[in-house]
Amino acid sequence: MYKVMLVDDDYPVLEYLEQIIPWDELGLLMQGMYDNPLEALEHAKAEMPDILITDIGMPHISGIELIRQLKELNGELCTIILSCYNDFHYAQQAVKLNVQDYMLKESISPDTITTQLQQLCGRLDAVRESRKQRKQLQHILNDNKAELKQKFLLGTMNNQIWHKEEWLDTLRQYGINYEAHPYLLVLYHIEQHAQTKKNLNMCDDMLMYAVDNVMDEMLEKVEGAISFRYSTKSGFLFIPCRLTVKENGYSLVNDTLKQVQDSLTKYLRVQVSFYLGERSGQPQQLKANLLKLLNTLEHRFYLPEGYIGVIKEEEFSKADLFTYFSQALEEIKQLILQEDVQGMEEAASRWMSFVEKERFPPDMVKEWVLKLLLDMRVKFKSLQKFQTNYSVEVLHSTMSEIDHTNQLKSWMLVHLEEMLSQMGTIFQQSKRGEISEAQRYVQDHLHQKITLEEVADYLHLNSSYFSRLYKKETGLTFIEYVIQTKMNKARELLDNTDKTVEEISYTLGYDNKRYFIQLFKNEIGVPPLIYSRGSDTRRNKQ
Repeated sequence: MYKVMLVDDDYPVLEYLEQIIPWDELGLLMQGMYDNPLEALEHAKAEMPDILITDIGMPHISGIELIRQLKELNGELCTIILSCYNDFHYAQQAVKLNVQDYMLKESISPDTITTQLQQLCGRLDAVRESRKQRKQLQHILNDNKAELKQKFLLGTMNNQIWHKEEWLDTLRQYGINYEAHPYLLVLYHIEQHAQTKKNLNMCDDMLMYAVDNVMDEMLEKVEGAISFRYSTKSGFLFIPCRLTVKENGYSLVNDTLKQVQDSLTKYLRVQVSFYLGERSGQPQQLKANLLKLLNTLEHRFYLPEGYIGVIKEEEFSKADLFTYFSQALEEIKQLILQEDVQGMEEAASRWMSFVEKERFPPDMVKEWVLKLLLDMRVKFKSLQKFQTNYSVEVLHSTMSEIDHTNQLKSWMLVHLEEMLSQMGTIFQQSKRGEISEAQRYVQDHLHQKITLEEVADYLHLNSSYFSRLYKKETGLTFIEYVIQTKMNKARELLDNTDKTVEEISYTLGYDNKRYFIQLFKNEIGVPPLIYSRGSDTRRNKQ
């Protein structure tokens, strides 16, 4: 819908035009009527119309002057001049301003004004379509250029440079002039890439195109600076960097990167980190410096998001983080069973602080946290109605997107809190607190023999009363619940460990192996040995 502004110091003319123009039929919106051209000018500066219909002879400024000033703001403005006189002088000025029509007021009729406006709408449609095509063409050209630059960069990094002069000529074509000044290599990386794409509803190409546009616009302020894509979430910047008594190139580079970072956050809500490489004064150093910068990326795991600076290659710990696995697993399991949100968050923070202090290798840390969540999932899966919104496949895939310890901690807490929420739902299913406490007791003591009398005593209840209460509330006897829970745990141990049937029997508090096998068969439907034949397949699915 195109916007129309009417300007005439004779207000009845404005009212007449408002009445005879079929606004809805033409798809037009009457933006405003003004009998004062200065007022019209101010409103147009705030909200520019697409079509201006104006009188010529008006006080303060003429219609010609109004058109001239608005054309300076919007060269595609369509205009119709109204006049009481067939003045050749005015007509000449109108032609110079590319006015679309010059109409005598006495000849205006609904048909003539409608015809003229239809023509103007057609002209505006053509302009809009042309602008759209130019934009699409520019997008294609920019994208093709970005792909060519990426191909050149990857070729430089991965292949032998056989034709050095041709390679140097390509560098110059892209604006890299080593003869004029040395360059500082900077690797940029889009933080939380998958979540950023989801938030912005963009695919990989759209996101990189948007980032490229903002980045290139900011880099235009630095003569000779240029960007290259490397992957769907990272790339390299080549920034001229001189080091003289009067000029600190590193300081200027940091200022530039901070401006780029702020613009990406402001306009796209995209956070990017910048990692500074080495300064190279010869093109022959380029490949080595690019590869060296990439090889330092593992060390960014202990850096914050939105970092700008050099990656320090500090040595990782030689110790084995898995030495502490059982301790962490048991601690967090108990906190989840107790529904202790604060305690769980504190424990997660404490373990992550320990990881950061010791600087364990990033892959080991990720594997440790993933195993912690998977083992917790196995432990709690034996509970009736325990479900999780996150499959094992999702856990594995999202882990690959984690680049920093703070991201890993947040990710871990999301899954632990989801487990805790599920646990709370399970234990709240009973109408009686005694039932919840009894079930918690069973979960905490699966490794030992559990009797009804022992649990009743723990709850300070008469054993006969507790037996009747449990049956009434759950539909199971307490002993049936204990057996069911232990056999589900046995099934999980067969699925996920290499323990023998005898070892599992002892682990779950059964001294008599035959008795354990009979209970397993009654509950699961097959003996443990037959069930275990499919454990490898089930473990792979996990």
